[in-house]
Amino acid sequence: MENGTRIFQGGGGTFMGQKLLFEREGNIEWITLNNPAKANCLSRDMLIDLIEHLQMLKNNEQVSVVIITGSGERSFSAGMDVNEFVGLTPQTGYELISLLKQVCELVRKIPQAVVVAINGYCIGGAMEIAMAADIRVATKDAIFIMPEIKLGIPSVLDSVLLQQHIGLSRAKEMLLTGDAVSAVEINQFGFLNALVELSELKATAEFFAHRIAINHRVTIKQQKELFETWQNTSLDTAIQDSMNQFALSFSTGVPQEKIAEFFAAKQK
Repeated sequence: MENGTRIFQGGGGTFMGQKLLFEREGNIEWITLNNPAKANCLSRDMLIDLIEHLQMLKNNEQVSVVIITGSGERSFSAGMDVNEFVGLTPQTGYELISLLKQVCELVRKIPQAVVVAINGYCIGGAMEIAMAADIRVATKDAIFIMPEIKLGIPSVLDSVLLQQHIGLSRAKEMLLTGDAVSAVEINQFGFLNALVELSELKATAEFFAHRIAINHRVTIKQQKELFETWQNTSLDTAIQDSMNQFALSFSTGVPQEKIAEFFAAKQK
């Protein structure tokens, strides 16, 4: 890791790194991008640390929801540190973008639901992470930009999802111009789950996280697996896999437990 061994601070459970902060609150894990002097932009080392931590969370049965946010009020993240692009060759460029791909893929595929709490600027690779997440909450002054084209680079990875979020025409406009879009404007297309004042951002992210976390982790995992199936297969295959997951859920014991609780509550 860039900062060496993570330090565990007791009580609430905080793992502190130089440019990433990890904090556990019950079954909710906070990940804070902590590079405020550079608008929380993402370095190669930060991506490696994020991959390591998200892979660790995959096997953590104590965590049901992950919330990702940025340090300070200025920026969720300005995306990839442009200094990382200096001197890239096709080979090293592929290696660098592969790291961001792993982060986005883990956000989509880890068994925990992922909420992003977007404070301020959300640019490039950071917006791709936001698109990979399950729930998006942003401040009213948040700004979204996919500026890669202005650097002579096409937008890639989870930019593929942008047309699903805001429509093909608007997605093409964002990706071909690299222009900024306000949170209010992008939310006209339903990109965000909530648009709030900065003072309400943490509480709103936690509101969504707690609503999800009351459900069983096994079922959250199944639902996320289905999201991936629905994105990547035909309609018939997606429906068949949904039926299989429905049947498999009865091997976990969770439906039996929840159904018993439902009937017990009705009898009160």
